[in-house]
Amino acid sequence: MPNVAPLGIFGRIASQSAFVENAEELGHLVGTIPMEERGKVAGYLRSGTPIIALMGLSKNILGNKFSCSGGTAITSDGRFFWRLDAADYVEHYGIELPEEFIVHSTARQWIAPVLSRDEVIDVDNRLGQLRRVGSL
Repeated sequence: MPNVAPLGIFGRIASQSAFVENAEELGHLVGTIPMEERGKVAGYLRSGTPIIALMGLSKNILGNKFSCSGGTAITSDGRFFWRLDAADYVEHYGIELPEEFIVHSTARQWIAPVLSRDEVIDVDNRLGQLRRVGSL
């Protein structure tokens, strides 16, 4: 089973109404990623492989800059997992991400791998295991 890790604040599997409770914490992470870096980071996040597809509209909890269809869905690159709307938060606010993710993605030249069906199943199983033990 892969050692997939949550991508900071965006690695919390939560409904939109539950994610709103993170607004203050998210606000403290604004502006860390420089404007000129945000596009490539957001692009990487957007190109992750869908693991858990969820319907609904997530709304920006920091302001009115965006909304995202299916924003609470979970995507992954096989090493990390994150909410689909993480890319919008990075692009619009430069939200800080864990250094381990930055190093990992830089080493991949900001190109997320496309996960195979078996890899998706493995990541999904790992997320289920993390949820059962209360780590998410």
